[in-house]
Amino acid sequence: MSGFFESEVVRNAIKEMEELQQEIIEATFSAPLMTPEQKREHIDLMKTFLEKQKNLYFRLTLSDDPEAVSMKERMKEAAELLGFSGNNIDELFATMEETLDRLDTITEED
Repeated sequence: MSGFFESEVVRNAIKEMEELQQEIIEATFSAPLMTPEQKREHIDLMKTFLEKQKNLYFRLTLSDDPEAVSMKERMKEAAELLGFSGNNIDELFATMEETLDRLDTITEED
């Protein structure tokens, strides 16, 4: 394991992201049955997860650790698979934030 991923801060951030991701996945299956309040909570979880992803990506961009650089490149490749420029992953994050904000607005109208 590289120095970047040995950092307690990074390990804790990744652990939190894994826990949030699991919670989001589990709740997604019951989304059609959720009350408006539960839907807002679910959207808030997704927003929190997105913020943690952005923070991790920012940390990756500051590191020259080979494993960090490799993970950053894999994130760029994933963005490209979604139709975004790998050179501007911020565009992907912004689009995801806008989508969650729209979902939040729709949920408020329910």
